[in-house]
Amino acid sequence: MTSNDPREPDTHHGLPGDLPGDLAGQVQAALRAWAVGGEFSEQTLLRTTETAHRFRKRLAATGVRRAEDVTTADCTGFIDAFTKHGTPPEVSTRHSRRVVVRMLFRTWRELGIEVGDPTLDLHLPARTSRAARPLTDAEIALCRAAARLGQAGGTSLQRAVSWALAEATAVTSEISAIRICDLDDPDAPRFVELPGTRRVDARVGELTDWGAAVVARQVALLRERRLPATTLLTYRGRGKPGQHVAQAAVCNAIGAVLDAAGLAVEDDVRPASVRNWAGRRLYDAGMPLERVARRLGSRTLDAAAEDLALDWR
Repeated sequence: MTSNDPREPDTHHGLPGDLPGDLAGQVQAALRAWAVGGEFSEQTLLRTTETAHRFRKRLAATGVRRAEDVTTADCTGFIDAFTKHGTPPEVSTRHSRRVVVRMLFRTWRELGIEVGDPTLDLHLPARTSRAARPLTDAEIALCRAAARLGQAGGTSLQRAVSWALAEATAVTSEISAIRICDLDDPDAPRFVELPGTRRVDARVGELTDWGAAVVARQVALLRERRLPATTLLTYRGRGKPGQHVAQAAVCNAIGAVLDAAGLAVEDDVRPASVRNWAGRRLYDAGMPLERVARRLGSRTLDAAAEDLALDWR
């Protein structure tokens, strides 16, 4: 099975202690953090960087000199700004702009710049009428940044591992049942055996580069505790793995990441949106719908097309 994922760095480097006080320098510092953080693919980083520079130029043109001075009105003006063709932006464009602005503010806070998030109260119309649209690449990067790592078995790392497995097309009930021994190589995992459910077939999922790094870290920490290969990667509750209690715990974990990224309030975003992103990514990379359906474990092409937000007929 060949990978359709761009190669992504998987380390998060330290950030400079002496931060610039001007807007141009603050934006540049955020872009450097994005370049080494491991959340972005190369193409997504390029597109996101371009949007960030457009935001900076608009702020400078309106007299904003520091990140601390950016207001909700400034963000709204950029998100709703007309395109270069003089037309109002599409809903998808407005969402994309908001994600980049939100990522900037999150990164600035991590850098130690005292800012909040003026985008939190900026509610946009849903992109689609679907219950769980695929996330975009930029939204995935934002959520990866929101899923910070912690100690083995800790809540933050469990959330990150749950997210990583969802990126490998696992549904929430499958995630709660996946063990160390379901990985192809615990030291350097790339593939994971997905057990299937009443609604999806058993199959092999492929971890993204970011996801592989997260899972490898969890496995290493669990092995330090001398836990057996049958140890579950994420679920620590008393419910039966794969059943409704365990599934709900995974839904809550992924939902917490979406909430931290500011996406939980979107009407068309659900935990399944992560898995649907993975499928849509394969399709957009040129994989035929029939093969994507098999990768998702879907039993009909109609079901796969619905997950991908694809009107394939």
